[in-house]
Amino acid sequence: MTHSTPARLPATLLISLGALSIAVLAIDFWPFLQKGLAGQVILTPDETDFDQILFHYSTLPRLVMAFLCGAGLALAGAAIQTVLRNPLASPTTLGVGAGVEFALTIFVLIAPASLAIFQEAFALAGGMIALGAVYLIASKRGNATLWLILAGMIVNLLLQSGSQIVLLFNEQYLQSIFMWGAGDLAQNGWEDTAFVLPRVMIGMIAILALSRPLDLLALGDDTASSLGAKVTVLRLLILGFAVFITASVISAAGMIGFVGLAVPAALRIAGLTRSRDLMIHSVLTGGFALLIIDFVVRQFNGLGGDVLPTGAATALFGAPFIIFILRKARIMPGGQSEDHHSDQEITSKSQLSIILLATLVVGIIASLVISFDGHALVLLDWNADGADIALGRAERTFAAMICGAALAVSGTLIQRVGRNPLASPEITGVSSATALAMIVALAIFGFGKRAELMAIGAAGGIISLFVLLGLCRKFTHAPHYMLLNGLALTAILGAIVRIVLTRGGTQTSMLMSWLAGTTYFTNMNEVMIVAGITAALLITAIALRRPLELASLGTDQSVSLGLGISVFQFAMMLLAAILAASATLLVGPLSFVGLMAPHLARVAGYRLAGGHLLGAVLIGVNVMMVAEWLARNMLYPAQLPTGLIAALIGTSYFLILAIRNR
Repeated sequence: MTHSTPARLPATLLISLGALSIAVLAIDFWPFLQKGLAGQVILTPDETDFDQILFHYSTLPRLVMAFLCGAGLALAGAAIQTVLRNPLASPTTLGVGAGVEFALTIFVLIAPASLAIFQEAFALAGGMIALGAVYLIASKRGNATLWLILAGMIVNLLLQSGSQIVLLFNEQYLQSIFMWGAGDLAQNGWEDTAFVLPRVMIGMIAILALSRPLDLLALGDDTASSLGAKVTVLRLLILGFAVFITASVISAAGMIGFVGLAVPAALRIAGLTRSRDLMIHSVLTGGFALLIIDFVVRQFNGLGGDVLPTGAATALFGAPFIIFILRKARIMPGGQSEDHHSDQEITSKSQLSIILLATLVVGIIASLVISFDGHALVLLDWNADGADIALGRAERTFAAMICGAALAVSGTLIQRVGRNPLASPEITGVSSATALAMIVALAIFGFGKRAELMAIGAAGGIISLFVLLGLCRKFTHAPHYMLLNGLALTAILGAIVRIVLTRGGTQTSMLMSWLAGTTYFTNMNEVMIVAGITAALLITAIALRRPLELASLGTDQSVSLGLGISVFQFAMMLLAAILAASATLLVGPLSFVGLMAPHLARVAGYRLAGGHLLGAVLIGVNVMMVAEWLARNMLYPAQLPTGLIAALIGTSYFLILAIRNR
């Protein structure tokens, strides 16, 4: 009995979803079933009947497309999870989707119509390159769960930033491509369905045919090799088919989030271990699940008249499942302990301090008086116009530096209190929650005053942190749960941002520019307010450096030394949320600054809390100063968002870090 009960769970889940899918079909077909026209509307609709035409060429292909996309993505996710032996691997978390989306965005914008036949190959190449980059980064850490997901986040962020910037420079395509990127299953005929069907079938047959080698790979590379399997060839072949399916689905329907993660992971938890059974159940369960979710989405679209993207809505259902997986699967981070010891030799504290101070002085001067005109460096002329130009540059440079300092302090507090060197405001969901709260307040409720937006944004960040701490309260001895749960929250919040932006109308372009992180909209009064908040909270954190030291020792040690860890933890997280909200209000959500600055300060030798805070501030200020200058000058006269350059710098740092540590 103990073995038969878990075996029934996958079948029960599949039957339940199948029954709901039949109910969905019955509801959609009911007007025609009543009239005995079900067969006619499927095969030969009456061209004089608008309802039949609409159903045959819109609703029916959408139903088929939903099942195909769900089945294909779930199968791809199951194959990737099995090959990499990682229950959090999927086309979404490993950058495949972002790679395909970036490649297709570039192709649509620059390729002539005569090259349309190469679009699919372009998309496939984008997905394979993204997955290859993630695999190379994580392989240096033995493909440990924590580093695999972090590598996927790095690649995802980089490619999504690239797509965002390309769209900002091509606003005429903005709304349609953004909607497609959010995952749109709406159909105007059978062309997309005819495109996806054979490709999903080919990938499905190929992966099912390789189910026995998949069982060998699930045992580990050494065991599979000893049993005669060609591990590298099999892994590349299976991953290639998984990316092929993903690229086909995204080409036709855009990004459909988390089906490839949630469905196979749920089936594993339900008791499926054999690859063939897992693949078959994934196809049917994924298809039924997306069919049901899309039905719910269609009901909301009917109410408001606005289009709700299915892909973003799917993330709202799928991302919470990461949290469920973490609580059920007890996933351990693998190389977490290694991170504390083996990457301490990047540079010394004294050398880094000298470099940072020198860079700060030279950088401030260069930011004010040196620019690039597209051909050569140009010194500022000190005439009447030159003074105004210098003032504008000073305003933007100072804004970037203040935000770098605020995020550095925020990241340091989160890393020390959470005892996790890979935590930060953007990874733990604070920045996303702050941005979402501000976007909703601005785009939906019409709040326009900066003070109101700052208060609302700070409230969003604080709520997000409290939710995260609540999710992790049972895992006080496993800090990596904060990171992984934070990624789940970030995904949920990002999906809601997508939904809000698709309803933003004419505000979408401005909001997307702000989301990319730009100093363009700042003014000196706001900069001074954020500077005051940052300075006050930095002084407060330094004054609390001794209890901050105790908090970083862990719960048991802190309590034994007399520190009320829960109250202090909430207080420090509150400071971190306020700092992140202030920086986000000023220039938008920035990525990697709050992660890289305290991480680099720690590995350079700033170990004690006070020194760690100051070292992180120096690094954050320098990174944002350099990023702001590059953003203004790299593509002169066009200007890039500062957040993109900061993301590129942060990505480069973690790529180097991953490559150095085998």
